[in-house]
Amino acid sequence: MKLIEPSVEYIPQGEDLVGIYQQIEKCARTCYKSEDKITEDSAKKMVDNLIKNHHTAMLEHGTVYLNVSLPKKAWNKDIVDRYYHNPYSKVNNTFDDYDYHYFITTNFRVIVENGWFSALQSQCEPTKEHEKRYTFKFITSRAIANELVRHRVFSFAQESSRYCNYSKDKFGNEVSFIIPSWLLGKVNECSYNTMVEDINFLDQLNYNKTLRAKASWYTSAFLDAERCYLEALSAGSTPQEARDVLPLSTKTELCMTGFQSDWERLLDIRYNESTGRVHPDMKILMGKLVEIIKANNLWNMK
Repeated sequence: MKLIEPSVEYIPQGEDLVGIYQQIEKCARTCYKSEDKITEDSAKKMVDNLIKNHHTAMLEHGTVYLNVSLPKKAWNKDIVDRYYHNPYSKVNNTFDDYDYHYFITTNFRVIVENGWFSALQSQCEPTKEHEKRYTFKFITSRAIANELVRHRVFSFAQESSRYCNYSKDKFGNEVSFIIPSWLLGKVNECSYNTMVEDINFLDQLNYNKTLRAKASWYTSAFLDAERCYLEALSAGSTPQEARDVLPLSTKTELCMTGFQSDWERLLDIRYNESTGRVHPDMKILMGKLVEIIKANNLWNMK
């Protein structure tokens, strides 16, 4: 069994078509934890396979920025109306004496499913006129991930316990659990054998009897869940069958991509608590997100 802290990672995207493919691959491989298969030329092959197999939800993680200029004398609004009326795209515009300038932010799924590949000729680096999209990866508990995926304006790619087999070497032959908020800062990340009681872990609690008793119940539940999970696999169960015994504290990885305005709304709800008190674990995770946004100067926080 392994106990780990929650964390947040910013995943920046390269600006050209290769960068879009690589961004999609990074997020898609989170689902099966196959990041070890990423190579210099693996991204396009994966994207082509996703399209071939109609797994186009993953394409949403690839952000496409377009800069389209149309002369006023020969204005064809149909070229940009398709994005105005597309719920997954945002359009800002400016104009001068001769041209209309449209700054379009969309995603690669929109391009692929509508067959708008010619639009890629107008692909550009994001400007101040574009609404930006950002991707973050959260390492958190299943419980908190369940709350995050309720924000359906985002695109998601989540570690799949249906297919990930935690008895394998790539997972250290153990199940990982998130240290809950009430234990954060009181214990360190640790890993220990399911058959051995971890006295050192409880000793980190400085002999606080109440906290030690509480932690003992939780870790006992984690150990039992891991033991049942591993034994079920050994008895011939598939990962999607064995996972039924795993608790909500089981670690998961979740990539989320959305417009800046979506992230601001999420933080307003889940960090500023504009609609009511949030779970303490969520508050801590969103605090880490705020730190990442500030550290990378992604946008000015309100």
